[in-house]
Amino acid sequence: MNRPVGVRGLAGAAQITELREVRAAAKDWTSFSSRVMGDPDVRDYPQLPLEVDPPEHGAFRALLGPFLGRQAVESLEPAIRSIADGLVSEFAARGRAEAVHDLAIPMVATTIAHVLGRPGDAAEIRSWGMTSWEVRPDGTRSGARLHEYVVRVLDEGARAPGDDAFSRFAAAQVDGRPLTRREQVGLASLVLAGGRDTVIHTLCGAVWHLAGDATARTRLRGESQRLPLAIEEYLRYFSPNPGMERRATTEVRGNWGRAGDGDIVILGWGPANHDPAAFDAPGEIRLDRRPNPHLAFGSGPHTCIGIHLARLEVLCFMEALLAVVPDWRLGEGVVLESLPLAADDVPMRFETLPLEVC
Repeated sequence: MNRPVGVRGLAGAAQITELREVRAAAKDWTSFSSRVMGDPDVRDYPQLPLEVDPPEHGAFRALLGPFLGRQAVESLEPAIRSIADGLVSEFAARGRAEAVHDLAIPMVATTIAHVLGRPGDAAEIRSWGMTSWEVRPDGTRSGARLHEYVVRVLDEGARAPGDDAFSRFAAAQVDGRPLTRREQVGLASLVLAGGRDTVIHTLCGAVWHLAGDATARTRLRGESQRLPLAIEEYLRYFSPNPGMERRATTEVRGNWGRAGDGDIVILGWGPANHDPAAFDAPGEIRLDRRPNPHLAFGSGPHTCIGIHLARLEVLCFMEALLAVVPDWRLGEGVVLESLPLAADDVPMRFETLPLEVC
């Protein structure tokens, strides 16, 4: 039985969970609109191009191509490998590390700083922790920290343009007009927030699994050509982005139920990735799974534009880890949260993940 996945603020919304239906809905933007502003507790602007529909979507997406397109990402591979090598070497030298804060967060934050053309900002971006949103002691969230940073660097880019992303956003145009400040912030926010915790949890999931599977570690270390296939399985299994909102623009029906015009519908990427009709034994991690038509990066026109960067980050980190650290195990004090995906409870939120070289 498919169980609901929690999406902040949307308890009770209809959810599509079968892979076939989720993929179809993701491609049908005329019936399932992306004009839904998420995270209303931390922002009052849409993240672009995520939260607009075609054809407007394509114009904003094109502005991110110079930073997140395949060629742009490939040009950064030496820098990304250097980041991974440095972090893994420190882990090996100390003999222990806390994977979330010592490895995954600095890997992702430093990479994002390089992607944006502001490597000098890596320490600041890293200091934000797991997400770009600030979490208060009472559990509520604030977007002030991210907003302050984005406005500051956009202002710098407008005053003294350089080759960084924010300078480009400050000078960008769509349909022959300059971007509004709200649109500039929406683009920058997506890049900073969108590919952060998702990649962090994928990295942690892979490290967590391999800590308990010596056979898999040995095989991947000896046959590194297997690693890209294994990464796809980690993306499927851990499904770091379990669901995304759409707004029905007409009455829609499916095996999942129905929604009326204006109703919110959740596209369940995570449950779809654990759909037994699409995957044999979806609750098992099979590192040689093929085919693997997962939806970890979504589908349709809104397929994650960070797909190339995310795959390369995980590949570079795992190659470095397997090459430098012979074996590792989990230490005491693992803190993680499992979420229900279809019939499976899957570790999806790693808070603390102590590792020891063995």
